[in-house]
Amino acid sequence: MKENLMNTLNMRTLMAVFITCTASLAIPSRTFAQTAPESPIIPNEEAVVILKKACDTLSTKQAFTVDVDITYDNVLDSGEKVQYSAFQQLSVKRPNQLRADYTGDERYNSFYYDGKTFSILQKKVNLYATKPAPASIDEAIAEIEAEYDVTIPLSKLVVSDPCAEIVPNIKKSTYIGFNMVNRVPSYHLLFNGEDKDFQIWISDVAEPVPQKILITYKKLPGLPQYTTVLSNWNFKPQIPADAFNFTPPAGTGKIDFLPTGIN
Repeated sequence: MKENLMNTLNMRTLMAVFITCTASLAIPSRTFAQTAPESPIIPNEEAVVILKKACDTLSTKQAFTVDVDITYDNVLDSGEKVQYSAFQQLSVKRPNQLRADYTGDERYNSFYYDGKTFSILQKKVNLYATKPAPASIDEAIAEIEAEYDVTIPLSKLVVSDPCAEIVPNIKKSTYIGFNMVNRVPSYHLLFNGEDKDFQIWISDVAEPVPQKILITYKKLPGLPQYTTVLSNWNFKPQIPADAFNFTPPAGTGKIDFLPTGIN
């Protein structure tokens, strides 16, 4: 009887020690959470100011390269959503040189602009098209979009004034918080437009740049989204002199750009 009583007391003692140790282990994690850095409180109207600072960074650079990881939704006739992926490398040399190399689930092509012509190489089918081009990146992008319905992902970031293309379409702006993208502390901003909303994460550095962009197409069935994560920004790139010049690879065939509206 005495032995059973001692065993019971020992078990109670062990349980008390276990509970005490467990509670003490929980205290540091609670203290850590209390001392974590807080997000800065920023008025919603400052969201556009932060966006414009990133635009200023890009518009003042004579050359840059950036890597872009892309995911986007495709809404099936059944209403189900599937997601595709792509990777794009952008090379820019102002005022009149641009290259975009795009490798994705649905297409695999390269775009070249050398100040005189713009060319697209469709690598999966070994076809290319070339047209005379205007004398600046801004004019070339505007022409291929309007005349030939060709869109280069993130082309709005490479024009001379990115915000001139973006800000007029903003109906409402919201500062969401201060979060991490690519291990970079970034301002998380939400901008609402008539047809689409876009979220953008902008780095908190001396020369801020977009780290991530997420677009929601509000008027399309299923509200598909288009997401880009930008990395390896380089404002002093060593770009080969012939990187923007297009030479058709052996075995490729030439086709014409089709004007918008012609299938």
